[in-house]
Formats: sequence, structure tokens, C-alpha cells
Amino acid sequence: MEEVNSKTSLQEKGGKKKDIPSETEQKPYFLLSSTKKVFTILEILCEEHEKSISELAKRLNLQRSNVHRILSTLRHLGYLEQNPDTGNYSASLKIFELGNAVINRKGLLSVAHPFLEKLAKQFRETANLGYLNKREVIYLDKVESTESLRMDTKVGFRVPAYCTAIGKILLAHLSKAELKDYLKDHNLLQLTTNTINSPEKLMKSLTQIQEQGYAIDNEEFYEGVRCISSPIINHTRKVIASVSIAGPSVRMNNDKLAQIKKSLLSVTDEISIKLGYQTLVMK
Repeated sequence: MEEVNSKTSLQEKGGKKKDIPSETEQKPYFLLSSTKKVFTILEILCEEHEKSISELAKRLNLQRSNVHRILSTLRHLGYLEQNPDTGNYSASLKIFELGNAVINRKGLLSVAHPFLEKLAKQFRETANLGYLNKREVIYLDKVESTESLRMDTKVGFRVPAYCTAIGKILLAHLSKAELKDYLKDHNLLQLTTNTINSPEKLMKSLTQIQEQGYAIDNEEFYEGVRCISSPIINHTRKVIASVSIAGPSVRMNNDKLAQIKKSLLSVTDEISIKLGYQTLVMK
């Protein structure tokens, strides 16, 4: 079964530049000064033009060697760029991508939740919203079935991708390189008698899933539970999440899955449109 239950500002009033408070200022007991320095530098470089090591060291009253290590680390991680002519540092687009991801995630929840409610009410089964985080699916939202025998999901719960409907539909839309990386050194554990535990069989299944536009978990994660899922696409034509309907196999027979599929594909199309995806492929 698919499971997924007094702050100090660095910006002074009057448009003054950010500076690290003196050691004599009262600080929360949990504050890590080294972490604070890193984020202060990031904030400066996000809001202002590129800076040199000397400029930042003087601005923040830090040793040049300390600033150099921070900048080198952030550059290595992809958060900063270095001008090859001047040697100065500036913020990279990776920071923008992180912020954009948060905005998209929050927008996704507000857009998708009413549709989860609609599906759960229509089919009296649990509706889930999840996304792929590295090798696992994380559940972002859910609306539970009102039936006494139902799929009990938990928001924030992590489940394997290869044996869940949400996971398989998201894996099916990865690039070949991303999928190869996923399968590298990844054990496909046999969780039930129906679990696909062969990379070759999984690849074949994902190809079919991508072509048909939906995925089914046929008691591959939990015995006695079936699930169907289809993807959500954003304004950049990227699959960012998926909606699933899950329930006991005694109710989720093939006829019911066929009924759910039609509504589910329509719902994920509607969510995608609301997120800015205009050129939807007919499924």
C-alpha cells in the first residue's frame, strides 16, 4: 500500500547593508555563527552585484581565509559563480531554482487539494499527492476515504518509487541519465509477490507507463492494496508530482480502476493547466 503525519533580521531598517551582529549582542542559544555567516554572504550576493573576497571580508569583519573557504564551498556546491576575469563571486541560478521550487510546491498544494477532495468523494477511496525526492516518493497531501477499510496514508511519509503507482509514473518521466542513476546500486527489494525486482522488467514497465500516461500498483508495495496514478506537469513542461487513488483490492477491481483512470487523467490535466501547462497531450 502506498503510505506516505524575538527573531533577529539581518536587514537593518533604512536600507542599510546586512552585517553580522557583534558578539556582545544577545543571540539565541541555538544559533550557529558559521551557518549564519554562510547565509549572510548568500543574501548579500543575491541582492547586490558580484563581490570580491576582500570586500566581503571587510564588510562582515571576517578573515579573508574564512571568507575564501565559504565562497569556495558555495561555488563547489553550485550556489555561486566566479567571474574568470575579476575573480569576484556572484549568486548562481541554483538559488533561483530552489526558491522557484518552494513557490511551485506551495502553489501545487493549494491547487491540487480541492481535486483530491473531489476524487476521494467520487470514488470513496484515498486520494494522494506525492513527488519524487531522489529515490523515494514523499507524500505532500492526502484526503482519506470515509470507508472503514481504507488506505491510511500520512503526509510526509516516504515510500519506495519502484513499487508504488506514484513512484512509477514519476520514474517513467525521468531522463535516461536520471533513470540510469536511479537504478545504479539500487536494490529492488521483493516486498510482495507482485513486486518488480528486476531492472530490465522495471524499465520495460516504465516505457509502457510513459506511453499510456498512468501507472498502476497491483499489490506491489502492500498485499491487498491497488493504486492508480497519473502525473502533474508544470509550466516548464516538467512532471513535478502525481495524484493517486488507492484502496483495498476487494474494491479496486479492474472495472473500478477503469472508471478512476478516466477521472484521474482529467483531474491531473486540470491541475497541470492551472499550474501553467497549456499544451496538454491527449491521453
